[in-house]
Order: sequence, then structure tokens, then C-alpha cells
Amino acid sequence: MSSNSTESDCSTSDFRYPLFTSTYSIVLLFALPLNSVSLWILVCRNGLKKSVPVIYMANLALSDLLFTLSLPFRIIYFATGQWTLGNTLCMIPGTLFAVNIYSSSLFIMLISVDRMLAVVYPLRSRSMRTVLVAWILCAIVWVLIVGLAVPTALNHPANNDSHCNVNRCFEKYSTDNWNNGFILICLATVFGTLVPFSIILGCTVAVVWQLKRFSISSSVNTDLSKSKIVKLFISNLLIYIICFIPFHIVLILFSLKKLEFLHVGKIDIYYTLHNVTLCMASTNCCLDPLIYYFSTKNLQSRTRCDSASKNAVFSLVQSNSWAGQ
Repeated sequence: MSSNSTESDCSTSDFRYPLFTSTYSIVLLFALPLNSVSLWILVCRNGLKKSVPVIYMANLALSDLLFTLSLPFRIIYFATGQWTLGNTLCMIPGTLFAVNIYSSSLFIMLISVDRMLAVVYPLRSRSMRTVLVAWILCAIVWVLIVGLAVPTALNHPANNDSHCNVNRCFEKYSTDNWNNGFILICLATVFGTLVPFSIILGCTVAVVWQLKRFSISSSVNTDLSKSKIVKLFISNLLIYIICFIPFHIVLILFSLKKLEFLHVGKIDIYYTLHNVTLCMASTNCCLDPLIYYFSTKNLQSRTRCDSASKNAVFSLVQSNSWAGQ
């Protein structure tokens, strides 16, 4: 749920307005070209008919791009402090934030699971790591996200601020909105963030353990490939640690405080932390291209590797891991 002001000040000088305006402007500046170019490279250059990881990454880039395209609406609102574009155009950008957070979380999880299977179980997983399975899983993710988007949109309407005599969007939600949204917040936190993070953490441990089993000392290219595999998993974990987990922890605490279930600390503290972590969560669409970078770099480096590598097992892992077959 977006921020809900505890302030009675109607001025846009309140810290949240310049904070959100500047943050969203910076995110838009970087995320729009990064994700547009990434999506073009993934779709037009790599294609979606042969590579399983490219399918997941293309869907992730699409999710990031949809959220990025909604940022001008947020910038306009927080720059002016009032909403004049109607209820529908208020609900859509607000909903796309939730769509991006949880679809990104699930697609990153799928990318990590796919890479783990390719590295740890390169032969046994071939029947599961097919283009058809990848598209089915992506379709399931989008169906789940649409199921989340509908109640989120209905619970995030534009509202009238009678104190300031302006219409609001992305904030100033009523107690009923918070009551209706709390269960949804808890479910989304558990199944949309904590479960995927636990799976990614397990995949990372399995991959690192598997790579340490290979006794490779002579191939520089192999060492570089191992490093890129590990960096891919680390970048996945960092996106959760920086963007997703702090936001959800603070969001639940702030919700409990708003609903008067939590009696520790002042609400202004939770409110400030909520605004800051909301900005942090928005930066995920700038960090996701790290996943594309490490993946595509490995695809490129794989073509330059020595095909006569002495370690046949690791060569098979490399081939299965980054060919995306």
C-alpha cells in the first residue's frame, strides 16, 4: 500500500513530496532506457523460442517497463500535491507498483531456480527446463498478479482531502482501506516476498556448494564463468535485501500502527520509514538489469570458452546453464 500521511500540512514542502518527486524522476531517468534496451536485446537479439532464462528475463523487463511508464503520473502528483486526472488513472499507477514488486519477485525466483537446476542437475532437469514449461510458469505468474491487481486497484482509489480541499492519490487512505488491505499485505508479503527469497537463498547455497565441488585450476574462462554465476545469484539476493524486504517489514509495522495493534514508538517514525523504504522498493527496476548483464555476459563469454576444456563435467554445466535449453 502506498504512503498514508499523518501530517495535516497541505503544503508540498512536506518532506514526502520532494522525496518522491526526486526519487521517481531519477528512477524514470535510468529505468526507462535500461529496461527498454534490455527488453529489445532479449526479444530481438536473443529471441524467445530457444532460451528459457531469456523468457523469464523478458517478462521481468516487461514488468519493470510497465511500472516505469507509470512513474510520470506519480511525479506529476507529488510535484503538485493534488490529483486532477480522475479515479481510474489514480488506480492504475498505484496498482502497477504492486504488480511490479510481486511479479519481479516471482520472475527473479524463477530465474534463480532455473539457473540452480542447470548447474546442480544439468541432465535430470532438461525435461523441466523447456520453453513450453517456461511460458506456462510465466502465464501462471501473470494470472496470480492479475488476481492481486484487482483488489489492490479497488482498495487504492482517488480520495478527497477535505482539510486541504484537494483530491489525493497514492496517499491519505481511510481506515477502511487499511483494514481491507492488511490481510492482502500479509499474504503478499509471505507468498510474494518471503517464500521467493527463501527459495532464492536455498538456490544460491546449492549452486555455491556445487561449484566448490569442481576442482578447476587451469582455465581462466572457467573461473570467470563461475564468478558470473555466483554474481547473478548475489545480485538476486541484493535486490530482495535492498528493495523488497525492508519495504515489507516497515509496511507491516506501519499497518499495525495505523490499525492500533502496535503500541511501540510514534507513528511518525513508522511513517517516515515507510516513505523511505517505498522509494527503495521503487529502485528495483533499476537494479534488475544487473541480472540481464550477468546472464548475457555469460552467454557471450561461453562462446569464447575453450571447447576442449579438461573438466567435462563443468563444461556440461556451463553449456546447460547458459544455453537456456
